[in-house]
Order: sequence, then C-alpha cells, then structure tokens
Amino acid sequence: MNWTVRLIEMRDVPVLLDWYNNEELHYIANAKKFKLYTLEQLIDYWTEKLSRPNSSYYVIEVSGEIVGRVGLKKKNREKGVVTEYSILIGVPTMYSKGLGTEITKHFVKEVFLDPEPSSVILEVRADNLRAISCYKKVGFQITSEFVENEVKIYAMEIAREGE
Repeated sequence: MNWTVRLIEMRDVPVLLDWYNNEELHYIANAKKFKLYTLEQLIDYWTEKLSRPNSSYYVIEVSGEIVGRVGLKKKNREKGVVTEYSILIGVPTMYSKGLGTEITKHFVKEVFLDPEPSSVILEVRADNLRAISCYKKVGFQITSEFVENEVKIYAMEIAREGE
C-alpha cells in the first residue's frame, strides 16, 4: 500500500474532529470517558499538544487522504530514555490491510535512528485484538497490565536490538 507521513499541521485538525467525535472509534482505542469536541476545542487542544517539547505528531496519508495519525513522545524513565508510541487509523476501510503494521515498523526504525531511546513503549486496550496483533508483528511484547476506568490495558515494549 502506498502511504506517506508528515508532521501534523493545524489545517489537519478538522479531519481529526470526525475521529474524536466518533464514540465507537474512541472506545476501540481509549479507556478515557468519551466526550464530544467542538472544532474550537480541538484546535485549542492541538495547539497545546503541538507545542510540547520532545513530542512529534504525524498524519498518515493514503492517496492524498488523511487516514490516521501517529504520536511519538520521548520520556525519561528510571532505566533511561524511552519513546512512547501511539497510532490511530481513523478510516475503517483502512483496517486489517497491514497499514498499521507498516507504519509502526517505519516509526520504530525512525525512533532507533536516535541513539538515546532504549525502547519504544505503548499502551493498548486488552480488547483491541487487531492493534495487539499489529504490535506483536512488529516485535512488541506485553510487559505488564493494569486497569484504567474499568478497562484492562496492556503496556507493551520493544527494546533496541542488543539491549
């Protein structure tokens, strides 16, 4: 599949609004309580989010259409620096086509071009079997589990080779 990624720009926020206001999509990817956003609220949210240091956010495009987004956040942990990864495919016709796996492989490689992070981490709902399968194909392993808002969540990690 032909896809590209680029940094999110504020002009992309209206596309994201549909995903944020899709309750079914929300509960596939999130344990937080669902809330509707106005465009103004989402613009404020992304204005703040894009100003965060050590974070970068991308849109995924297929044939010129925005179909998803990715987030990378560098974090200092007791064992050193890690990068937290998140991905959302917001267009259901793109599900189960391998796109998430390709994008995740791409970003794991990109993260490890930086010598600082020792691993890439993420959190995923335990009932999101499609996402868990994607992450396992890339090499992530479940490292722990916890409950957030009565939803079981897995923490997953992939370490830099040799670590």
